[in-house]
Amino acid sequence: MKTPSATGPGTSEAVMQALLVACPTVLAAIMPSSIPVILFVFFSWLLPIIVCIHLGASRDRKGLLWGFFLSWLGVLILACMRPQPRPEPQLLAKPWER
Repeated sequence: MKTPSATGPGTSEAVMQALLVACPTVLAAIMPSSIPVILFVFFSWLLPIIVCIHLGASRDRKGLLWGFFLSWLGVLILACMRPQPRPEPQLLAKPWER
């Protein structure tokens, strides 16, 4: 009967998957040549999310979702939207006022 070892075939696959996830993040933080890539990601994806959050707050919309899924197109769509109408509060009639 064989005992499972820590260096079995499943372990190397798990280590490779962990490296594939961790390495780009570490390399982006270390390598100075990745600065243009970081700036591209910021201006093309993260900045529109921030702008959409602020636009969405002024229009009673979910700005995070518009920016996350549609990027700058979401900013344009959200900028063209009107504020969401708020329902007027209805006062409940008291039983003796009916």
